[in-house]
Amino acid sequence: MATADTASHVLALATGWVVLAFVTIAGGAIVYRMWNGDIDLSEVISEPSGDASMSRFQLLIFTFVIAVSLFAIIADQHVFPQIPQGVLVLLGISGSSYLVSKGIQFSSAEGVTGGAPTVTIAPQRAFVAADGASSATFTATTAKDGDAVTWALFPATGAGAITQNGVYTAPSALPTSPYVVVQATTKDNATDVAVVELH
Repeated sequence: MATADTASHVLALATGWVVLAFVTIAGGAIVYRMWNGDIDLSEVISEPSGDASMSRFQLLIFTFVIAVSLFAIIADQHVFPQIPQGVLVLLGISGSSYLVSKGIQFSSAEGVTGGAPTVTIAPQRAFVAADGASSATFTATTAKDGDAVTWALFPATGAGAITQNGVYTAPSALPTSPYVVVQATTKDNATDVAVVELH
């Protein structure tokens, strides 16, 4: 009987060490990737618009507090404690409030895209001579600082050229339509357009 109890104890101890080693390695890998920049946490509590989310912050902090408290109790008493019903209720309220806020947010297009357009071109209209040398400079303002934009012209041929810095150069001859559309697109496919009138 004593031998069976000893074997059971050794097995339980070995299992615990294996689980601890696995969790430690997995946690270390996650921390390393966070430190290395492979896992980006800069927007962990952000909305699509970039603003902070109170519901996400509440869920994150409350879950972290409960997890740390549970770990401290287990480390001190070496047993898994009985979690009070009130704590489980509060965890449920915190999680459900986050889900409800997401449902309200995503019930409208503004909640998904963040409301305001994420790119705006200035000026919205320019007048350029079709002499092959005249130019106009457009600037794109994005909701997130540092977002790069891709510039394009419509029609794609005979309308002149535009650099990726937003500098438009007119064609050497007036095309069929004197109106050229300048388009700026961000990496998340947000788009704004401006018009060049050739003369």
